Amino acid sequence: MKPSTRIEMMERLEFFIGTWAIEVFHPQLQPVPITGETSFEWLDGHYIIQRSQIGKPEFPSSMIIYDWDDEKGQYVQHYFDSRGVKRLYEMSFEGGVWKLWRTEPDFSPLDFHQRFSGNVNRAEDLIEGSWEQSAGGVHWEHDFSLIYKKREDEARTETR
Repeated sequence: MKPSTRIEMMERLEFFIGTWAIEVFHPQLQPVPITGETSFEWLDGHYIIQRSQIGKPEFPSSMIIYDWDDEKGQYVQHYFDSRGVKRLYEMSFEGGVWKLWRTEPDFSPLDFHQRFSGNVNRAEDLIEGSWEQSAGGVHWEHDFSLIYKKREDEARTETR
């Protein structure tokens, strides 16, 4: 079996393209979800760029760039937000599960480890996930949950 190319791997993320409503469920800000919106689009046909706005100052607006790293054989996510925070996450997308993790220092100190896991439905128009954090990467604690819902006018109608 020949190895996948960068182009093939990036095309697997095509379902992200479009605008999604976001609902954030934070334990300290319950019971009402915090709402926002995010959009994904191709950047120069090689990368995917995501822009997010959430309706609470505790959740900064962000810009994220997705890429495929041939050397590591995995995706990477470059994160930038309105606080001036920049981070580099490792990423995978297999079997309808989207994962992100940050366990090593990058552009900024590693004050805590982070990881995300999101389940993508068959129609690829709903993602339910949650973020966790850890002081040292051993004991993980729930940070917050979120749901992405693709706007109906942009959602795929076919199922796999």
